[in-house]
Amino acid sequence: MARGFFATNPSYGNNGSGMNTASTMDLRAYGEEIAHLKGQVARLNMITEGLWTILKNEGHTDEELISILSELDTNKKNKKTAIEKGEETPKPRECPNCHVPLQNTDSIIDRCIYCGHEMIGNPFDN
Repeated sequence: MARGFFATNPSYGNNGSGMNTASTMDLRAYGEEIAHLKGQVARLNMITEGLWTILKNEGHTDEELISILSELDTNKKNKKTAIEKGEETPKPRECPNCHVPLQNTDSIIDRCIYCGHEMIGNPFDN
């Protein structure tokens, strides 16, 4: 016997596909989000390709890019390992105006919740 929300709400019954309509709606939303993310990845890929073309035209080589990417990857892995082992703790950014630690907002532009000062962070920090 069915229990819970779907059993007591006939509007969330089976839609004939073996799935309830709430699950179908969730799947549609996930599909839309995946399509959006694929578009974002394609856009960022095109931007990256354009930037690399500019740098190649300035005389930089694929070997230079591979070397830098390898170095960045190694540094990131080492930092992650150090944090996981407790050898290093990420230091929170500080407001340059009132010197209070800023909240992590995952945004490039941060605003201090205490004094309202806005600052642009490093877009490559994560």
